[in-house]
Amino acid sequence: MDVHTEALTWSVLGGVLVIATITDAWRRIIPDWLTLPALVVLLGLRWMHEGLGDLQSGLVSGLVSAVAIGAFFALWTIGDRMGWGDVKLMAVVGAAFGFPVIQVAALLITLVGALQAVVTLLWEGALWSTLERALSRVASKLGLAQAGRDASARRSVPYGIAIALGSFWTMWWERAALVAP
Repeated sequence: MDVHTEALTWSVLGGVLVIATITDAWRRIIPDWLTLPALVVLLGLRWMHEGLGDLQSGLVSGLVSAVAIGAFFALWTIGDRMGWGDVKLMAVVGAAFGFPVIQVAALLITLVGALQAVVTLLWEGALWSTLERALSRVASKLGLAQAGRDASARRSVPYGIAIALGSFWTMWWERAALVAP
C-alpha cells in the first residue's frame, strides 16, 4: 500500500474508531450507520488503489481479513460476551489492515481488552469476586464442584475502546516496522 493510500485508509479508520469509542463508552453501542459504510469505503479504497489483489494485498486481502476477524469475534458474541457492533467494528479493522497485519491487530486488541477488563474490575472493586465466580464455573464444568446460582449482575466493558486503542497501536507498529532500518 502506498503512503497516500495508507494515509487515507488510516484517516477513515481513525475517524470511525474515535466515533465508535465515544458511542460505545457513552451509550454502549457501536451503530451500523458508522460501521457498514466504513466497511464499504475501506474495501472500495483497497480495490481502487490495489485492484483485486491476493491474500496480502488489494480487495481480496481486505475482504478475507474482514470476514475472518469478524467471524472470530462473532464466536464471542454467540456467548453474549460481546455485541454485534464490536464484531462489525472488527470487520472494519480487518478491511483496513488486511492480511497479515490483521493478525497483529487481533493480538494487540486482545491484549488491550484484557487490560481494560482488569482495570475495570479493579476500579469497580470486583476483581476477586469475578475470579472466584470464574473458578467456580470451571470447577463445575470439570465435575469438581456443584454448579451454583450466579446471582451477581453481569459486568459490561465497552470493547470498542479496546478495539480503537489496539488498532491505533497496530498503526503505530506498522509505521515503525516500515521505517525501521
